[in-house]
This record gives sequence, C-alpha cells and structure tokens, in this order.
Amino acid sequence: MTDSTRDTGIAVRIWRPNNPVPRPAVRAGASDRGLPLVIYVPSWGGSRSENDVLLSTIASAGFIVVAMDDISHDPPDPATDAADEKVRLAPFSMQTAQDYASFPTTSERRTRLGYDKLQRVLAALRSGQASTMLEGGDFSRIAVVGYSFGGAVAARALALDRQLAAGVDLDGWVIHTPAAAGLKRPFLAVYASLPSAERTWSHRPNYETKIGWEDFGCLLALARSSGSDVFMVDGAKHADFSDQLYAEGRWREWRPWAPRRIAPERMHAIIDTLLVQFLVGHLIQRGSPRRITFAEVRSVTEIESLIPSGPRPGSSSAN
Repeated sequence: MTDSTRDTGIAVRIWRPNNPVPRPAVRAGASDRGLPLVIYVPSWGGSRSENDVLLSTIASAGFIVVAMDDISHDPPDPATDAADEKVRLAPFSMQTAQDYASFPTTSERRTRLGYDKLQRVLAALRSGQASTMLEGGDFSRIAVVGYSFGGAVAARALALDRQLAAGVDLDGWVIHTPAAAGLKRPFLAVYASLPSAERTWSHRPNYETKIGWEDFGCLLALARSSGSDVFMVDGAKHADFSDQLYAEGRWREWRPWAPRRIAPERMHAIIDTLLVQFLVGHLIQRGSPRRITFAEVRSVTEIESLIPSGPRPGSSSAN
C-alpha cells in the first residue's frame, strides 16, 4: 500500500473469507454490513507471515485480516530521532541489569513507533486504495491483534485510538504502556503461564521473568478496573502463540523438570476459539456470545495467589 506520509510503500499480507457470506455473519444477520477488519501487528523483528495459521482462521470467521511487518523491516526515516532509530533496529534483549533498567524507556519508544506505523496502515486502508482483497470491508469496525511486542502495540493502540473497536494481546505486555491505566473498550489478553518463584533458578537474575511478574500485576489491575478478559494458558510457552507452535523441533524444548507442555493441537483449539469468539462477539454479533471454556485457561484473577510477595505494580506502573 502507498504510505501518504512517506515516499515509500507499506508491505502487507491480506486474508479474506473464501465463502461469500461467512457463517458467523449469517447468524448475526450482518451480511449486508460488509466485513469487519482485523489488523495484525507482529512480534519484535517478526514478519507479516509469522502467524498465517491463526490469521487464516480469523478470516474464515468473517473478517478481512491485514498483517504488517515489524518496524525493524522498514527503511530508515530521515526525520526519525537517532535514539528512536537505535531502538527500532536493536534486537530484543533482557540479559543484563542495564536491559532491565532501560526497559520502561525502550518499551515507550518502540511501542510508540509501532503505533505510528499502525496508524499509517490504517490511514492507507481508509484512503480507499484499490484492492480486490479489501472489497466489501467495513472500515467502521476494526480490531487490532498483536503477538508479543505486537500485543503491547495493540494495548497502546486501544488506549489511544478511539476509532478501534477492540484489541487482542497475545503474550505481549501492558506494563509501561497507556493501557496499564485502564481501558474502556473490549480487550482480550492471553498469556503463557509464568513460572513460580520457587521454580525460577538461574546462575544470573532472570530479568525477563521479573518483567513478566511485574506485568502480571498490571494485568490484575486491568482485569479489575476495565472488565477486560485476561487469561493465562497452563502449559503454554511464548512461542506457542505463533506458527512456531507447529515447528518440527518443538519437542527439543522438553525438560523432565519443567511443567508439562501443552499439546500443539490443544493450543491451536484454545487460541482459535478464544480469539474468534471474542472478535465475532464484539465486531459482528455485538452481544455476549456463549463462551466455550477450557480447563487449561484461567483468568488472572483466579491465580492471583501465585504472584510473588512484595510490591504489586498496578495502574501506577504506566508510563
């Protein structure tokens, strides 16, 4: 697509339903309203094709899905601040105390850059650029879905862009984003289970897990203050929220002392069901759909007792 704010284009990947009238739209009596849109934001360094299986499933439920690449794939912007450019191109790292100390600033800078790109994608879509893949799209009903870093961008976007109808965060974060102060529109966050303090051992501090537990405190506050749906999936790992779930070498990560890993087909069913029922419920049916529950899926408020003792960050942790 043409980026009107820059002398360049924006590469996207688009899915739409094969069937002219998807089943959820038929049940909702909304087939004449056009197809709502879902914008996908990938992980830190990720590509628009990192979650093909999930996005094709969402499209088949009655949506046009538009996926973009991570900001690190974009050409340099001459007008960009040097500090922003450094963060945009740097790989994710949480190995040192310095990485941990700088995370609030790094998160603010990078999610802001990701949000800016999301806004350029939305502007290009709304400008009416010709594409048969976008025909019949209802641009008044748009949700943003993100994985990992993309989930943090989705949280930021839902907090700032009032034109978005809903947002989904797949094992990203809300800490150090405006979403930590609360959200007023539908938001779904689905996370991998965090290791308990007793099981966390390393020859060095595990800063990534530390950030995870701090984010858990924000998720608790978010779930209580806004009615957002915030869940954790027992036995899931971070990579299980992307197409890495189907990698042939996934079994190599098994460890006898580690908690049992969820089976790929089970994880596939859980994520597909949670996302489709959430998106259909808020963008197509506009009601409270019947919820399908899974034994492995628990609300963060159900497992609050697992949070380590000490200060519990909440909405005050937002930048």
